[in-house]
Amino acid sequence: MEKKNLPTVYLEIDIEDMESGVSAISFVDRPATEIEWMTFSQSKPEVFEKKDVERIITGPVMVTETPIYRYSPVVGPYFVKFSKKTVFDMMKKYFKENKIHQINENHDSKKKVDGVYMVESFIINERTRSEAFKDLPDGTWMASFFVENEKYWDEVVMEGGFTGFSLEGMFSERMEDELVEEVYSKIENILEHPSDDYIFEELKNLLKIK
Repeated sequence: MEKKNLPTVYLEIDIEDMESGVSAISFVDRPATEIEWMTFSQSKPEVFEKKDVERIITGPVMVTETPIYRYSPVVGPYFVKFSKKTVFDMMKKYFKENKIHQINENHDSKKKVDGVYMVESFIINERTRSEAFKDLPDGTWMASFFVENEKYWDEVVMEGGFTGFSLEGMFSERMEDELVEEVYSKIENILEHPSDDYIFEELKNLLKIK
C-alpha cells in the first residue's frame, strides 16, 4: 500500500490494566504489517538451521514504527504505530497473563485454533536477530508457533489460507499534535451546526466551551 503523508496515532497499553494489551494473536490472510510469515517443514530444513524442527510458523507479530492504515469518520484516513517500548510491554504482558494459547482465525473469537501453540518469542535487538527476516527494525516482536495438528498444517497452513499474524487487544491512543488539532477543528465545526441538542451539549462539555 502506498504510504501517504497522513497523520499518525501511537497505540499504547496500560500495564496495570488487565483489559489493556494483547488479548489474542490471530492467523490472518492479510496481516496489518504487510509481512507474511515463513513456514518451516521437514522438506526445507536448511532454512531454519535445526533439521529436526518441522511444522513451525515464524513471523512478526508487530513491527515497530510501521504505519498501519486506519480510517475514522471524524478524522478520515490516518496511520497507527507501535513504539519499541509499547511492543516490548505488550509481549511481557502477554506472557505474564498466560495468553500464549489465545489464537484464532481472522479475529473471529468463535474460530479458535486448536493444536497450535507458541514455542518461541523474542524482540529483535542488538543481541537477537532473525536470519529469516533480516530487514525488520529493532524492537519488532517475532514469534514461532508449532502446529501440532497435522491436518491443520496440511490443509490450512501449507495451502496458503493464512499468511501472517495479527494481534488483537485493547489499546489507548496518543495522537500527534497536528491530528489533535484536526480532531478539535472538526468537532468545533459540528458544534456550529448542531442537529441534536443532546449531542450539542455533550460536545460542548467535552471541549469545555461556555
